[in-house]
Amino acid sequence: MAFQVSMVSQPPVFDSLPVAKILRYPLEKRDYKPYAQSCVCVSAQSLYLRMWAFEVSPMPGSSLRCVLYLYPNTPDRALGVDLRCDGAASCSILEDGEPVKVCAPGGAVRLTPFGGEDLQGVYWGGALQIDVDVLERWGGATRLVVGESFWGNLYKLGDYPGFAHKGSFYPADFAGRPYARESMGEFQIVAY
Repeated sequence: MAFQVSMVSQPPVFDSLPVAKILRYPLEKRDYKPYAQSCVCVSAQSLYLRMWAFEVSPMPGSSLRCVLYLYPNTPDRALGVDLRCDGAASCSILEDGEPVKVCAPGGAVRLTPFGGEDLQGVYWGGALQIDVDVLERWGGATRLVVGESFWGNLYKLGDYPGFAHKGSFYPADFAGRPYARESMGEFQIVAY
């Protein structure tokens, strides 16, 4: 079943959106599987992401990643967004799952990092907004309208020795090509 991406007419109220839970850690032999979540929504002007992970003391290299195949005229092209536990974000364009261009986010990506504690535990994360015209300048035309679908996946990653992990929302080929199209699932844009 496709993950529902809400079309919004104003900045989103993230707590009212569907949440993608990152629960698949296929290579993990121990019990280090950080619980992470993400929300994705769009407006006529922007793509919005909210990603967060529950880690009391995230190790260096702990990150959240979103890969979205948004470009229908170039189906092997994707947007990659990385959010690191230090509160920094970066964007890139991928071709067939491999980065080919780092996008200088500057003012094009508005990031609000956050952290705290709730009944689920201690968390870190961020909310990002990227304008559609910037997405199109980086990678080509998009069709972010109600009724359309695109492919993508959401990830929780870490490479620190003893705490290395690779998790995803949809099943991903972490032993091979985790960011290529065959490691993606469907995202459908809906209006509630």
